[in-house]
Amino acid sequence: MHDWQYFFNHDRSNLNQGSYRIFEPEWKAKILHWFSQKDVDKEQKEDFIQALIDFDDGCGDFYRYRAYFLAAEALSQFPECSLGDVIVEQLLKWSYAYFRQDKRDWQILPKPLVKTARKTLELTDIKRVIAAFVHLVHTTESLLILRVAAERLGKLDPGNKSAIAALLLLMKQAKFIPWSGICSLAKIGYNNETVISTLIQFIKMKPDEIINYWLIKPDDITNYWLTLEDIYQSAITALGNIAYGNRIAIASLIDFIRRYKDDVISLDAAKALWDIDPGNAIALNTLVQILETTETPSLLDMSVAYLMAIDPGNKAAITILTVRIKTTENEFFRCRAALRLRELDSGNRVAITTLPLTLLTPVVENKQTFCQTSQNFEEIPVGDETAIASLIQTIETTLFKEICFLAIIDLGKIAVGNPTAIASLIKFLQINQGDTICFDAAQALWQIDPGNAAALKSLAYILETSASASLINRVVTYLLKIDPENKTGIAIGNKVAITMLSQILETTQHQASEDEYLLNIAETLTNILESEHLPEVVIALKDYLSEPYYKNTSYRYEAVFKIIWHCAENMTYPDFYKVMN
Repeated sequence: MHDWQYFFNHDRSNLNQGSYRIFEPEWKAKILHWFSQKDVDKEQKEDFIQALIDFDDGCGDFYRYRAYFLAAEALSQFPECSLGDVIVEQLLKWSYAYFRQDKRDWQILPKPLVKTARKTLELTDIKRVIAAFVHLVHTTESLLILRVAAERLGKLDPGNKSAIAALLLLMKQAKFIPWSGICSLAKIGYNNETVISTLIQFIKMKPDEIINYWLIKPDDITNYWLTLEDIYQSAITALGNIAYGNRIAIASLIDFIRRYKDDVISLDAAKALWDIDPGNAIALNTLVQILETTETPSLLDMSVAYLMAIDPGNKAAITILTVRIKTTENEFFRCRAALRLRELDSGNRVAITTLPLTLLTPVVENKQTFCQTSQNFEEIPVGDETAIASLIQTIETTLFKEICFLAIIDLGKIAVGNPTAIASLIKFLQINQGDTICFDAAQALWQIDPGNAAALKSLAYILETSASASLINRVVTYLLKIDPENKTGIAIGNKVAITMLSQILETTQHQASEDEYLLNIAETLTNILESEHLPEVVIALKDYLSEPYYKNTSYRYEAVFKIIWHCAENMTYPDFYKVMN
């Protein structure tokens, strides 16, 4: 089978007589294999590629894009194609704005097109893609484009010298944000001596030297000391990721810890030191020392988290936490310390007896205190009776909706299978039917009692009665997550789709923050639309792809494009052409 027209033979006058196997998923592998065959004449392959990239679908370019993407993938099997450079150049223009240098190409492209183009870049002739990025980093005059392109090049070709050189060059630019460049280097410079020595140079600098190096001015930023800390932290983290076993990096981190032993940044330095030199005693002792002196719960959490990663069960840490639980007067800190102690020593009696005492009395009339306490509930063991009782009491008695919401969420995490909690949430749903918080309560009930009929009934009620497309979207998304095959039988198809579709069509121009949720609705719609409804959906939406609608409400345009893109992927070309014309 050497004739490419077996796969693709376009006849606009009679589509049903044409051949459009290029759009059928089951034929894709066979077509790509055809391009790899040596006994197929090169001219045949060239003609096929030309036909694919020249295809004019006559229905909004949806199938033109699909044909073009197939041609791009074919380059992986036919890299000597004379049209390869043109195809990769077009892919890059669709994928990244910085490849659209010509003003005629300046436009915001729909996300499905951009996403698919970027994915196809990974499937086409990768050598051409790398060459294009190398050319860009050598020719662009924009520092922003240089950074982004160098990062991407480093991902496509780890260790690429042009990418590393570009980022190192950026580090010397006064207007460049230093820590972003450091993070970029960490992603692509594993074991690269030049990158490692540059990072070491940064952590050896004193604060005033860093200020002078990047010409940082206090007036330029809100808090330049915070900027210094970001630079140090970025360089330290990067070394921990790329400098394994490097003796100079190890010595530099040890020196840094000694210089800043009382600063929070020494935590990150100790972790990085352990990552590149496992077993290092200075790294371990630094974490233990901070654990002994800090009064800040977040630092307590960080030090224990690092200790758990490098030396779980550290006896010195267990002793220190035991003492601190007994001596601190801060109840919240005591609870955090008990939680951390339980992580290090799960059977520790002090931790076991301390935790219930901190949770006995829920603070139902103080929002700030309860929000703090709620952080601790997240780490209580599943089934803890004291914590469950405390949360149930809060749900049943609090006057604050925010507190009730937090308590419901926490109960869903720790009360799995608890009959009292299940009964409490069922009662809550009955009393508050119709309230938006019922969605959260139904989720929590499903978490602790999967398959619960009351939870399903509440979710179905929301779908039947709610006029909020946003809430419906959340419910449908959750149902698709817990029951992707819809074994529960809840109607999440046509009626819900119509409500969502109406919301998209009726939306007028709002603030961006109010319009963005339309994209989420479109995402949900693509998951619930049934094949028999696709033609009518296309007919209802196609006029909203015109330029005037794009200018008036771009978010609606994006949502409509996403839905029709989905329809095009799941309809035959002749059927789609008919409903679009």
